[in-house]
Amino acid sequence: MDIYLLCLIVGGGLLALSLLGGHHGDLGAHPADAEHPGTGELASWFSLRALVSFAAFFGLAGVVGSAAGLSGPGRLVVALVTGLVVGALTAFAFRLARSRGEVSGAAARLAGRTGQVLVPPGPGRPGKVALTVAGQIEHLLARSDDALHAGDTVIVIGTDAGVLDVKAWDGRQP
Repeated sequence: MDIYLLCLIVGGGLLALSLLGGHHGDLGAHPADAEHPGTGELASWFSLRALVSFAAFFGLAGVVGSAAGLSGPGRLVVALVTGLVVGALTAFAFRLARSRGEVSGAAARLAGRTGQVLVPPGPGRPGKVALTVAGQIEHLLARSDDALHAGDTVIVIGTDAGVLDVKAWDGRQP
């Protein structure tokens, strides 16, 4: 098995899993970024997202280059350029989105958002709510002390261990 196929399988598999599994963490953001301005830009080039994108597209370009009959050095150049361009675009896109507050693994940023109950939480078990986050509808686990029904509007009041704490919301300010 050559390096291109290995990169395509590993990088492509991780990329597919991240696309199918959603984003419940932001491995590209580092708390030190706020303490040392400028390090966030450099660190984003080596974030997990950028590295996975590089590996997947490096491998894809190498495999396609082989199928197209490119020689070893030509295939390497095409694979490196493709991987670097896609990795850089990924880093840039997520850095831009993070600077606009559109990407965050911090559930605290969800506090105050409203959504709808999909599966009502019950005693001792979480339910599911739909919230709009960064222009996309996210289905997240939630618990509540209120008696909720599917379709009820709720407001996020906090989070604990990745599960949202929600309350029934009638649209009025508290």
